[in-house]
Amino acid sequence: MQGQASIRQGYVAGEFMTRTYRISGEVEAKGTPILDQLNDLNALFLHLKRMFISPLLDPTVLTGNFEQGEVRKDTLGLVVLSQWRDGLPLREGRYVGPDHVDREVFVVVSGFEVEGAIRLHKSVNVPNFVRTTPEQFIPIFDAKATLTARRSVVFKGGAILVNRGHIEVFAMLKD
Repeated sequence: MQGQASIRQGYVAGEFMTRTYRISGEVEAKGTPILDQLNDLNALFLHLKRMFISPLLDPTVLTGNFEQGEVRKDTLGLVVLSQWRDGLPLREGRYVGPDHVDREVFVVVSGFEVEGAIRLHKSVNVPNFVRTTPEQFIPIFDAKATLTARRSVVFKGGAILVNRGHIEVFAMLKD
């Protein structure tokens, strides 16, 4: 399964995964990238438009579709975005720059195995960054997420935003 494409101007489409549900929808960017909205400590919910809800273990079943709705951010394990640039914060210098390198990682989060790359300055200690960054969600680029309960369910995206509070296992694939 592929993440949705970002198709409407000013909106970012994605797959929002909880432990039990897949919520497909769009977030209005309004000059605030989705990563910054997820990391905003003053907002408990994320507002979605064109929202479709399906159970993770049976993703072809549509539980409901709504013109708009709210998703509690702390229940999200990960967010799959088709374009890697959609996973950047407004101040993208933390993840993009001439001295930044991709480091391959493996993460188990909310029943998913996620493989991809964390893109940081080459001097950053990645395990320390994951343990200590104040951000709740961190981007993993050019990633895929495999549902462990049903390995045939795989989501791929240019960026997968991972909820640090739901990480069960984190490892570097190469040192």
